[in-house]
Amino acid sequence: MSSAPLPTRLVLLSDLPALPAGEKVRLLGCVTGYDISTGTLTLKHAYPSSSATDCPTVDVDVNLLLSTLKSTDTQIGEWVNLMGYIQTSEDGGKKRNRSRAGNGSGQGGIVRLQAVMLWSAGSVKLGEYAEAVEMRKGVGMGEGMNHLSQPSEKLPV
Repeated sequence: MSSAPLPTRLVLLSDLPALPAGEKVRLLGCVTGYDISTGTLTLKHAYPSSSATDCPTVDVDVNLLLSTLKSTDTQIGEWVNLMGYIQTSEDGGKKRNRSRAGNGSGQGGIVRLQAVMLWSAGSVKLGEYAEAVEMRKGVGMGEGMNHLSQPSEKLPV
């Protein structure tokens, strides 16, 4: 058995409900909330849907990162890159069948991640990012997308 860490899978936020607990993922999301009392960051990314009601959401436990987390990383509207593990829900997985992530399939579920790394994405060309992730999924790749970050204005969710 190897002691090497699991490889990270580059995914879109809307892909999370279909992935198993324990999967290590990297994704991009926009901060829409931060609960300081629980150390939970809420991220959204309205891809593939443009409707606010279909906007996939994920709750991220950032307690392991509190000593390195910057205040700008928790500001509403900030785009962040995240690496972490998909967690099982506290009720044994029953919540994962209810629609909250709202990906339009009715199988959104409540998805929680345990963050192991989080950093600002800066300004990102969201359309190009999502296209590139979709293309990589088609060829089975999951490497980083750093070349898509470019100085420009902040984008809405």
